[in-house]
Amino acid sequence: MDIYVYMQGQRRGPYEKMQLETMWKRGQIPTDTMYWHDGMSKWAVISDLFTAGNTIASSLPEDDVNAGNTTFPVSL
Repeated sequence: MDIYVYMQGQRRGPYEKMQLETMWKRGQIPTDTMYWHDGMSKWAVISDLFTAGNTIASSLPEDDVNAGNTTFPVSL
């Protein structure tokens, strides 16, 4: 699953969760970093991604209207 982050004024990615987790453990990602992946309605704080028991749900199935459309939420 492609995960995008917004840090230091820029949207970056896509990353895999394991890549981000390694960066997180090394202190390379600021705690106020926001993340988003397809299926999320809005950006969330990156620490939520790594809290115990948190898993990323698989993407929702696409319908005919949204097939192939990946749009990022406007607000952070």
